[in-house]
Amino acid sequence: MARRLSLFFVALVFAACTPEDPRKPAQPRAAQPPVPAAELPADPFSDGDRGTKADPTRSRPLIDGVEDARLLLEQPEWGNAERLANYCEDSIARAQIVRRRLQQAGRADADVIKDFELLRREVDTAEGLASLMFNTSPVKQVRDAAQKCEQDVAAFGTEVSLDRALFRALAAVKVEPLDALSKRFVEHGLRDFRRSGIDKDDATRERIKAINARMVELTQSFRRNINADVKDIAVDAKLLEAMPADWLANHAVDEQGRVRVTTNYPDFYPFETYVADDALRRELYEKFALRAFPLNKPIIAEVLKLRKELATILGYPSWAEYIVEDKMTGSAATVEAFITDVASIVRPRAVADLEELLARKRKDQPGAKAIETHDRFYYVQQVRKERFDFDPKSVRPYFSYPAVKEGVLDLYAELFDLEFVKLEDAPVWHPTVDAYEMRSHGKLIGRFYLDMHPRENKYSHAAAFPIQSGTASGRIPWASLVCNFPNPADGDGKALMEHSDVQTYLHEFGHLVHHLLGSHKSDFVGLNGFNVEWDFVEAPSQLLEEWGWRPEVLQRFAKHVDTGEPIPAKLVDKMRGAEELGKGLANQRQVFYAAYSFFLHSVAPDSLDLDAFTDEMYAKYSPYPRLENGKIYCNFGHLMGYSAIYYTYQWSLSISKDLFTRFAREGLLNKETAMAYRREVLEPGGTKDADELVKAFLGRERNLDAYKAWMQKAPGK
Repeated sequence: MARRLSLFFVALVFAACTPEDPRKPAQPRAAQPPVPAAELPADPFSDGDRGTKADPTRSRPLIDGVEDARLLLEQPEWGNAERLANYCEDSIARAQIVRRRLQQAGRADADVIKDFELLRREVDTAEGLASLMFNTSPVKQVRDAAQKCEQDVAAFGTEVSLDRALFRALAAVKVEPLDALSKRFVEHGLRDFRRSGIDKDDATRERIKAINARMVELTQSFRRNINADVKDIAVDAKLLEAMPADWLANHAVDEQGRVRVTTNYPDFYPFETYVADDALRRELYEKFALRAFPLNKPIIAEVLKLRKELATILGYPSWAEYIVEDKMTGSAATVEAFITDVASIVRPRAVADLEELLARKRKDQPGAKAIETHDRFYYVQQVRKERFDFDPKSVRPYFSYPAVKEGVLDLYAELFDLEFVKLEDAPVWHPTVDAYEMRSHGKLIGRFYLDMHPRENKYSHAAAFPIQSGTASGRIPWASLVCNFPNPADGDGKALMEHSDVQTYLHEFGHLVHHLLGSHKSDFVGLNGFNVEWDFVEAPSQLLEEWGWRPEVLQRFAKHVDTGEPIPAKLVDKMRGAEELGKGLANQRQVFYAAYSFFLHSVAPDSLDLDAFTDEMYAKYSPYPRLENGKIYCNFGHLMGYSAIYYTYQWSLSISKDLFTRFAREGLLNKETAMAYRREVLEPGGTKDADELVKAFLGRERNLDAYKAWMQKAPGK
């Protein structure tokens, strides 16, 4: 998950993350040194005392240059809240100077365009750092400073989006003589102004500002409450014998012979998958389903009312209609039709899966009437084991975190002609974080961090966070991957992962590479990186999950942690065949999430009963009955970032399956095909519409044929 900003103003939209219920070697720094300090701009904090703000009137490069990059490379005090606060204030002060220039009438079109771009850049890195630190910093004061920075940047963005003098300046630009990218920049900017409410009277625009400011506060509180609410149960160690050996080795037994099992992912998913005791699985799942309740219930209720109010002010019948207007779908009717179509495609497989799982459950519980939510992982695993002779524990020894990490880097390096250089001495915000440079033929493409292990007060899911956007003229993009995989420093040091973790790694790293590779086609940061239509953003990363199912890929790095033997091809084939079981249920669950988020924002919030609505959505779309007392509206984090557009996961998935048809035909490791994908899909960033990117790679219009064929594929095939 990561934030996305529009061209000129902040829109806190969180994306680039795995859906709910997820699934070149690094070289020594001396081998490829980073860009020398002489090539970087002056340190923004070079004014002496690090706690002193830089002079906001000091000049800074405009369209070219790599301003702010050195801040990241040479950041010695990630734990210094005052430093972050000052940097944020400084960035906004600089942006205000640019804003005042833009408010002056009679300026040349080229200068107007340049200053609009600079306005966006001035707050780009500050907001990126704040978003990352709010979600990852181990220091409370830094998280608090980051929270305020996010609020201040968002407030500034709202002011800009409603500044009529700025709108007049952009509207006065003559579009006809512009090059294609400048024209796209101006047209998207005018669209964003219109969607912000620029045409409203003063009182209405003040209300819009207040709504946006309040929604930022509520979004932060909602996320923080989920991250902080880690629940647990105490389990008799004797009842955990089915858990993986490495998991047991990493969990201490107390004096009463009990083990503490938490709702954090590295505990939750293995526990729900392997523990036979129905009551225990239910107990932990109920804890998981109650995270952030009741704290987040009034928050989501207020957010829904504010979104509806804002949509009404802007002339839309619902928030859902407003939020999809600038997506690939373009209208709520298209989204509703898509949800209906996909539900009909998925349902036959989901029904077949349910029947098979229920038959297996009845062996344990004669008379059982349904597969419940807390059953799904366990009974899918049981049937896979019994029907396909596949136990997911059998592949864990092949997926040690250090090996997977290097394997993912190697794979991306080979596919896209990249190399990854570890920065051994780069300061980081936590000892477990690693820093890297990404290069291609010696040219620096971008820098990134890997923050991959769980800890208190850290973002609890998996996401790519853009820190700084790049440009064609030399501004270097930055990003961070934030995940929660097992830590080699814990327990026996093996840090064994589930195969679904490997898929998550491939997916999230795909977002990161998309951001870095896609940041060099234009000099407009709002058109770079993964600033594509938001219902396309998941497709490039979903495509790259396909490589995690292929023996010829996995055998490169999936080696037994004790023997060093590569994972057997037959075991991978068995895993692939078994994975088809439950595919209908998993995707029906995604359809449920899509429908839940979309229709939640299509109904009138004033009369909304959240529990009654939840019951209705479960009955209509979920393959499982609602867990009694489950409060999905309190811990479905995507309701804040994606709001009504969680459908994008299935929309993007249908596109990714179509994109994969070319790789399936020409070869997964075909260098020419991979480089064509880099060139036609990743590198353009948001400089072209998503449909144009897909057509350029496939040589035709996209369709649902590949998605349908994939869904119809039977288990074991």
